[in-house]
Amino acid sequence: MPSGRKPLLLWIAAALIATAVLAVILVREHRSVSMRQAPYVTGDPQRGAALFFGEKQCSICHSINGAGGQTAPDLSATRPGVPAMGWLGTVLWNHAPGMFRQIRRRKSYPQLNSQEMADVLSFLYQAANTDRPGNPDAGRKVFEQKGCIRCHSIGISGGKSAPELSKIGEGGPDEWMRAMWNHSQSMIAPVTAALGTWPQFQGTEMNDLVAYVSQGAAVAHRAEPAGNADHGWKVFQARCIQCHSVRGQGGSLGPALGPEHELPLTTSQFASVLWNHAPAMERLGRTNGITPPTIEKAEMGDLVAFLASLRYFEPTGSPFVGERVFALRGCARCHGPSAEGTSTGPGIRAGGDAYTSVSLTAALWKHGPQMVDRMEELGIPWPQLQPSDIGDLVSFLNAPKHAP
Repeated sequence: MPSGRKPLLLWIAAALIATAVLAVILVREHRSVSMRQAPYVTGDPQRGAALFFGEKQCSICHSINGAGGQTAPDLSATRPGVPAMGWLGTVLWNHAPGMFRQIRRRKSYPQLNSQEMADVLSFLYQAANTDRPGNPDAGRKVFEQKGCIRCHSIGISGGKSAPELSKIGEGGPDEWMRAMWNHSQSMIAPVTAALGTWPQFQGTEMNDLVAYVSQGAAVAHRAEPAGNADHGWKVFQARCIQCHSVRGQGGSLGPALGPEHELPLTTSQFASVLWNHAPAMERLGRTNGITPPTIEKAEMGDLVAFLASLRYFEPTGSPFVGERVFALRGCARCHGPSAEGTSTGPGIRAGGDAYTSVSLTAALWKHGPQMVDRMEELGIPWPQLQPSDIGDLVSFLNAPKHAP
């Protein structure tokens, strides 16, 4: 071999080795970063309902819309705050001492893994967004004051130029809302001509109206979720996305929808929004050659479930703010200022699997009773969290220990 080629080959071999080492380092770094990106665990509210009322026996103490035990609060009685997942986690955390004392009286303590916790939290979020039974007496006044009585009847009372409404009311809020949407376009001209304006619904008026038109029928204000968010996303793509967008995907004729926008939470509230804006939507559709879509049976409940789910997402946060929150809320007292662990409490920085708000809540549920006992033994008050704390704490616990 010529003497000049040997050094060249050695340089090529060295370069290849260096490139391979660099590639291995980059792959490891990529994996490390990927592992620390908290994956969002999607919960299934229908599975959560089955766990809540079945295997995990949460309903022994708690109720949902009146269905279940009465020794602890009805968990659908309070509207979720923002961010929703942070709100649910902090509610569980803040009430942990009293709750765990109650659970100790039972023979067994139910365990929930991260997926089961995601399902239960998703169910509780959706349950808190369901309509409460309306006031039929108030609904009768709405029926008269909004001018519905001029054309429609309930039983034998009211006008005869439009359909009698009690049968629609028996189907509950979803069926009522679907009927209003599907027929509102044909109603705009005659209603406006008769009343001089398009009536607007505010507050609980729509829910009260549903209670009145149902005429005492057993309207299904169910504890279990009435809609499927996954199906609702398909309905949205087929019926709504031409005009509305979600996270930048979709049309721009109508308002963007998603977590950054305030959306109605219940079926009756959503029905009010659709009704109130029906004339404007009809004008936009006519101007742009778009025929308003018809919503089929069961699609409305799925669509409402999907739109409600847009507010149920993994909260973001800052590891720097999270470090301060960790200290201010008293967590560092037991776990150390960097969550590295002390003689009082273990280290809780994320290892191979990054935390999410769900897995953090699942960890609390698993270790909560022992934590309550230990803090009472040491005379340390149970810290109270804010919903916005969760995203910051998760970001802090997931950050590498050497981060500045």
